[in-house]
Amino acid sequence: MLPRRLQNIVVSFALLSCAVCACASRHVNVAAVPPAGALAWLFGEWRGFRFEPSSGERAPVVARITPILAGAGEQETIDIQTSNGLYHGLYTEVTEPKSGKSVIIYVNSNRRSFARLEGNATSNGGEWLNVVIEGAHRSKLVYERPTPRTWRRTQYVSEDSGQSWSILWVDDLKRQD
Repeated sequence: MLPRRLQNIVVSFALLSCAVCACASRHVNVAAVPPAGALAWLFGEWRGFRFEPSSGERAPVVARITPILAGAGEQETIDIQTSNGLYHGLYTEVTEPKSGKSVIIYVNSNRRSFARLEGNATSNGGEWLNVVIEGAHRSKLVYERPTPRTWRRTQYVSEDSGQSWSILWVDDLKRQD
């Protein structure tokens, strides 16, 4: 028979092991997470094309968007098959409670550095501006929801501190699920 103190340790370890195993084996059902954020309409898989006016290239896009933080925000993984190879991107979006701003943090396989955009999100789209200002360069991301099953995302750039904007690229996407 083990001493009482050692028995308590063994029992505690066994209970902790069971709890860890139970949590690790839980599958999160995305459909069970209640949509809460303004961009909850984005949850799911989207396919379409990215058009870049400067090169004329039209590349296939696959975007997968899932809820995070109990539906308070979302994360996207994006794959674009360009003429230069496969481009990967990842972003998260959440509205900060204190400021009320919708914040996107984005990183991609080309630059591998994080970008922060702040703006407003609604059930019909949104608009965000970059927060790191490099001279007169600015960037603006705009989401539009032309229909319940389509999404247009446009990236604009400005070289005159936002006085005028030109299109860098446009994603035209359709819901797949």
